Amino acid sequence: MPRIQKAILISILSIFVLFLFHNILIVNAIPALKDPKLKLEIVAKGLKSPTSLAFLAKDDMLVLEKDGTVRRILGNNTLEPPILDITSILNSTRERGLLGIAMSKDWQSDSSERHKNDPNIYLYYTENTPRKDVNKHCNMKVCQAKHVVNSLYSYKMKDGRLVNPKLLINIPVGSADIGLEHVGGAITVGPDNMIYITSGDGYPCRNYEDCENTINEGALNSKTANKEGGSSATGAGGILVVSQDDKTPINNHKLGDNFPLNLYYAYGIRNSFGIDFDPVTGNLWDTENGPFFGDEINLVKPGFNSGWAKIQGVWPITNYNLLIKDLPNEYYFPKVNLTINEGTLFDFNGNGKYSSPEFTWNDSIGVTAIKFFNSDKLGREYKNDIFVGTIAKGFLYHFDLNKERNGLLLGDKLKDNVALNKKQLKDYVIGSGFYGITDLEVSPDGFLYIVSIRDGEIRRIVPSERKDF
Repeated sequence: MPRIQKAILISILSIFVLFLFHNILIVNAIPALKDPKLKLEIVAKGLKSPTSLAFLAKDDMLVLEKDGTVRRILGNNTLEPPILDITSILNSTRERGLLGIAMSKDWQSDSSERHKNDPNIYLYYTENTPRKDVNKHCNMKVCQAKHVVNSLYSYKMKDGRLVNPKLLINIPVGSADIGLEHVGGAITVGPDNMIYITSGDGYPCRNYEDCENTINEGALNSKTANKEGGSSATGAGGILVVSQDDKTPINNHKLGDNFPLNLYYAYGIRNSFGIDFDPVTGNLWDTENGPFFGDEINLVKPGFNSGWAKIQGVWPITNYNLLIKDLPNEYYFPKVNLTINEGTLFDFNGNGKYSSPEFTWNDSIGVTAIKFFNSDKLGREYKNDIFVGTIAKGFLYHFDLNKERNGLLLGDKLKDNVALNKKQLKDYVIGSGFYGITDLEVSPDGFLYIVSIRDGEIRRIVPSERKDF
């Protein structure tokens, strides 16, 4: 064999071996924590694409599976059959599916008693519906093509089953391509006993022309996506507030009085998989996803404008290519750009207010769940701090808050609140290898539970040396 051909063959084989070795490392990655005082315990395994969970008691939880089943887990036992199966009506294509769960406040106590107050259990999911009058404020192209909606329902627990569904709200999805991604779906009950829902913009464009059409005619042609002269609100691209009984007046909206604009607590959001309330201040925080840059953590006040689709992270959107999702990985902006012209944003007659993120990732890592750890069971150094999960590489971050609890307590390398590369964040990664974190929850007895969608497992973090609980 000629020397040149032999050298080429060796190079190809070397690349193949490195590729194979790299993928073996990924496949064999084991969830792990950096703090030696803490350890992981497996609570449940064998679940099918779990998205979120909620506790009935310290040893009793409900877990959503994306394709349309709700599982009940007692101790470490997953009960059969599911307590709810809505696979026949569910649309689980891509990011659609059974997404969010929350309990009415009368259930959320530190007690281990079950079914004491007959609470409402709220589920948020994408369903196929024959109804044509989903939302009169949504144009035909976006809303009427396939009659797919994201819906919030209230259920009751009876004889070990979820029954008596009551519709609280529909958010239109529309055609086959709109709403396949950027669905949002995280829900929580706030200190005001209202239900808060994250709703994505509904459409990731994939090339320059696609993005241009989306801005001018499609899902991003909306005032809630900061398009001056755009279409009226449809329920997409924000954080919505809904009453638990569908009767209580919503008093904390600012953007407008007409439905569904009166439901918006925040807007200008590309997509979000995480919201939680600070147990100390009562302030709402969220996580948001950028296209290939600009994942965010935000403090969300009423009327908050996150800036999309004019701003993402701390960078202005200067051309449609910056909206494209499928650019190469490891794309970085060379520096922070804080010269943002807020005059380009739509402010709903001065009622919307833009503020920059409390933290931004330069390279998108698929940030998902956010949870305030309102417990001292893992040590006082973690009490009331923020934990954040990601889909990419299953990172678990831990952040302290500043004294005013309106920002993160970061070192000199992150003094501008932007991580320009992964090395700057290594001190804030408390865990990794979780196969795609979709939810973080604190149990009634004060431990942190982690839902991993890709391996179908739920784990909890407990002290390495602990008393029986």
